[in-house]
Amino acid sequence: MEFNGTTAAALLGIYATLAMDAYSAFCSSPQTTEINIDRREESLMYWVKVGTIFGLVAGAFASIISKNITPLLATGSMVALFWYLYNHAAKRGKERADYAGTED
Repeated sequence: MEFNGTTAAALLGIYATLAMDAYSAFCSSPQTTEINIDRREESLMYWVKVGTIFGLVAGAFASIISKNITPLLATGSMVALFWYLYNHAAKRGKERADYAGTED
């Protein structure tokens, strides 16, 4: 397979989606994290860590197999974005006392 801009874009999209899917599979949304952080922080952030590890390992594995750095760049970018989003949501949730939450 010839590696060109189209191939790079396809690989970027595929592996960015893979990392995003990891968070969908393991985690609630950042909004859910924000409104429930005071009730179950340990559990919420544990699964964010699992999604992060999965995304990075999958990207590294795909880069090794394809002998191309693009999969790791894609998953790494999404992991960084989602790490920020979930930690930002946790911070916002801790700063607000007026959230009703989704659990009692």
